[in-house]
Amino acid sequence: MKLSIIFTISLIGIFGFSISAAATDSSIPDWVKNSAKWWSEGTISEAEYIQSLEYLINKGIIDVPIPIAEVTAAQTMYSDEERAQSFRVTISNIVQPLPVHFFEKFELDSSIAGDAGDPRGRMYDFRDSPKFFLESLPSVDKSAFYDFIAKWMDAPDAQNEFDVDVDVLDGTGATIQTWAFTTCEITSYGTYLQDTNFIYQYSGTQDSEIRDRASFSCAGVNLETPES
Repeated sequence: MKLSIIFTISLIGIFGFSISAAATDSSIPDWVKNSAKWWSEGTISEAEYIQSLEYLINKGIIDVPIPIAEVTAAQTMYSDEERAQSFRVTISNIVQPLPVHFFEKFELDSSIAGDAGDPRGRMYDFRDSPKFFLESLPSVDKSAFYDFIAKWMDAPDAQNEFDVDVDVLDGTGATIQTWAFTTCEITSYGTYLQDTNFIYQYSGTQDSEIRDRASFSCAGVNLETPES
């Protein structure tokens, strides 16, 4: 079954956009409704929700009766080489240096967030002690990182605080900005199954995947940019 949906995409201010849809088929699959519900509740991000719609369009499940050019006109003007593509994490000021690792997600954690999905929760409130989390696909190359976390789980009071640099990299590997956290500790860690379907996952597949998340609390942070 196909859905015939009319989309309207428009800019709101500088950063946002809105989507309105009018379905000509009254029988809408439950997972479509769930995706919209999860987005409204903040369970999935706006980017993930848009990607799920793009997947449906690409697979021919949804017919879009307007030229694709009209949909893509509001997208970023930057190429993959110019815009942010990955996070490089360096943990330092420790006895045994850790290798540099790349993570799929880096996000700040702010106390000023209101309801679930409030974008202010992803910002650094200058009045707070800086907190953030790193999320990734568990892999064997991160074994030294997992050993580091295990020591904090076994005896957190016996561990020395450390520094963390999170570099935001463009498509060429050049640094756009660096979040330099100082005097940090690990506050929580977990491995879990992300089994929400019809959402582009970190692995690029339309399937469930295992992720892990580590949370950090620090005494200070500086936002640094490369010297021109």
